[in-house]
Amino acid sequence: MSFFCQQCGECCSVMGQVFSIREERGDFRFLFENLYTGEETEVEVSPPWRELFSTGKNPSGWLNPCPFLRYDPAGGKAVCTVHATRPATCRDYGCWRVLVLDPSGFRVARVMEKRYLHLAEPSLEREWEEFRDTIDHLPDDAWDSAVARFFRQRGYSVFR
Repeated sequence: MSFFCQQCGECCSVMGQVFSIREERGDFRFLFENLYTGEETEVEVSPPWRELFSTGKNPSGWLNPCPFLRYDPAGGKAVCTVHATRPATCRDYGCWRVLVLDPSGFRVARVMEKRYLHLAEPSLEREWEEFRDTIDHLPDDAWDSAVARFFRQRGYSVFR
């Protein structure tokens, strides 16, 4: 599965429930602990993100974000300040199987989990619901292909 991160921060917005800084080791290095598994990973805040890590804020809607997640107002994106040294759990994560973008690159929809379509374009809801009923019987890969066709026929870019 290919994966293109849009740096929205949703995936990390509650990861403070999972990860904790166990120890500060100096020079922007930390021992990071997965509170569920006990796995520990040494991480380092990347030099370009050190000031943002030290002074940056997170949007108020993020109730318990990862301790290393920051919002970069200059770029308008969420930033993992330890991306280069992040734990394996974070490296393995992908928030979608099928990603749908409009011509300007805005996320219109994404298929997550087994067959959950998160639709950000309300004007497509009725059409999608009618179409979904016609493909529910298909095996997963054929279902994904049908979803991709549905959006491509409407002029959207689809990534799988």
